[in-house]
Amino acid sequence: MKVLHVAETLKGGLETYLRIVSNFQRNSPEISQVKFILPGNVDWLNPESAHVVPTARSPLSLVGYAKRVKKIIETERPSVLHLHSSIAGGIVRSMALLGQIPSEVKIVYCSHGWAFDQAASRYKKSAYRWIERLLSSRSDAIICISRHEVRIASKSGIRRCTCIPNGIDSVGPAPARLPLRDGEAGPRTILFVGRLDRQKGIDLLLDAYARVRPDFRLIVVGDAVRKDLQLAQPDRVEFKGWLEKDALDAVYQTCDAIIVPSRWEGFGLVAVEAMARSKAVFASAVGGLVDIVENDRSGRLFELDHIDQMLREIDRMPEQTLRQMGQTGRRIFEEKFTSQRMNAAIVDLYKESVLP
Repeated sequence: MKVLHVAETLKGGLETYLRIVSNFQRNSPEISQVKFILPGNVDWLNPESAHVVPTARSPLSLVGYAKRVKKIIETERPSVLHLHSSIAGGIVRSMALLGQIPSEVKIVYCSHGWAFDQAASRYKKSAYRWIERLLSSRSDAIICISRHEVRIASKSGIRRCTCIPNGIDSVGPAPARLPLRDGEAGPRTILFVGRLDRQKGIDLLLDAYARVRPDFRLIVVGDAVRKDLQLAQPDRVEFKGWLEKDALDAVYQTCDAIIVPSRWEGFGLVAVEAMARSKAVFASAVGGLVDIVENDRSGRLFELDHIDQMLREIDRMPEQTLRQMGQTGRRIFEEKFTSQRMNAAIVDLYKESVLP
């Protein structure tokens, strides 16, 4: 079985997803070849495994993108085309509807977050639903990254959906925090990781932190991508920008809990990364986060209108409660969100799609 992945962008957690999938599929006895069409070079693939086709946005560049992708498909002749995100999925499936993709090539599509589930006008959401419903007819299988994604797809008339939650590689559980030299616990540290964009709710978090003035320190890892916010700069907030893998892991390991105040999420990979490290997760009750965080077990779900109250509760929560939530989160991660589970389910779906 030959697999060709197509991704027109690598923003957010998509690159992490593709890297994990690549590592597994290159070593799978059931896949003879795995290659990628990506917008740029990446350090986790050798040049022979990647076709670089730059990101397209204007109508003219989209046509050029489609022509280059079509030529690569004709050259590689994959058994399975695995399409990632709405632009790559829209372009290639439109080509398939027009008969430009061989009918024997099976198409597996993953939106990594439905466009009609994001903040947009009613007109745009309606258009996105109509397009996804139309293109689903040329999808042999659709991967939804959370049960939330399946629910809203079903309501929108999108069929052939299979829920395969995102997964990450297992890491060692977080060590117990070391006391300061005087034997007393140090100040509590809460961590935010993500793009400093409107979707992630970082503006709501910083404004609430300035109002509530909790005793815990707040560490913010990430930077703006869309640049659609003007952010407050409260005291006792440490902005670290983007961190490399080892530095990010060190910050995860030494914090007390994670806060995820997103306005919308198809999944919520940061929550899973925290649970893998035995950290409690405090997350907004939106999208895929409600399928990850088990309220009062692995953390808390909160309404964004009540974020001030949530910060006060985090401040007052006993250390033992945080640790118990973190330990429960680790068990849930091992049961539901490992990369091994995700990858095995994806390959099984390929086989179901390819077999007559």
